Amino acid sequence: MNRTVAVAAAAFLFSAASFASEIVSHTVKTNLRDYEQLTLFLMMPPEGQVEGVFCLSLLAKHPDDVRAQLKGTSKRRPVDRALDFARERRFAVVAWGARRLWDPTRNWDELPRSEANRIDARFDKVANAWNAGINFFVKKYGIPPSGYLMMGSSGAAQYAQRLALRRPERFLAVHAHIASSFDIPVKGGASLLWCVTTGENEMGYERSRRFFKAARDLSYPIIYKAYPGLGHEGSAKVTELGFTCFEFALAEQAHAVKLNGGKFAKPDWAKIFKSSDYVADVFNQSVYPKADAICVPPDFRMLLPAAIREAWIGE
Repeated sequence: MNRTVAVAAAAFLFSAASFASEIVSHTVKTNLRDYEQLTLFLMMPPEGQVEGVFCLSLLAKHPDDVRAQLKGTSKRRPVDRALDFARERRFAVVAWGARRLWDPTRNWDELPRSEANRIDARFDKVANAWNAGINFFVKKYGIPPSGYLMMGSSGAAQYAQRLALRRPERFLAVHAHIASSFDIPVKGGASLLWCVTTGENEMGYERSRRFFKAARDLSYPIIYKAYPGLGHEGSAKVTELGFTCFEFALAEQAHAVKLNGGKFAKPDWAKIFKSSDYVADVFNQSVYPKADAICVPPDFRMLLPAAIREAWIGE
């Protein structure tokens, strides 16, 4: 290794270490007997102004495991790409361990109303506790109050999408992978970009399709992809699609801010998706120019922006 490369590598390692060392935590009460408190972790960028927030809903049995994943000392390493993404953009990272408070084998439309109401009430308390923790970080550390990106996989994706439905004002975009079960889409969820991915062999595949249709019927800006041959697992193509959606959301937010005279603004997702160049068939895994939308059965039809087309196809 020549001296220039060695210095560059050392600088990168120092930057990564500095990024990972700045971790603080804050614990809030949930008022639930079996889930008494929620611990949120905040990792600030090494220096300079915080340009955004990346939220990580993680599979973790104990808060110490969340910290270990952020520091890179855990055997579970699904967050590396997210940490690189955040570091490159001077984003703060907020992370927590997901807890299961619902039936992972049933959607909202498979539950008796009384049971659904009970589950909703329990997670409402968790969402309120999470929001209180975010308010603490905003006030004490000066992180932005909204415009967040969020990702989660498996049970952590179930947690993430339920949180986004209850606190949509906080988020710009969310990627939920192999969630297996879904909560009912609500009108407010149309204010953020959704990337919902799964495998055609995943146990929640049919439930994910019902979520997609219900969300689309509420005019959600949603990118849905079920990968042939994939089960309850991740893949490089899944990761690429998720981060392509995040890049797309950030670009559209920057455009919205510019149109708003430099003040924070959310993208006009309805207008953006209405002007999409392509239509995808989410069942047959095909893409057509928007003018040929009639080729796609209505139940399988999804508007697909040009910026996301290649990642959706998997090229």
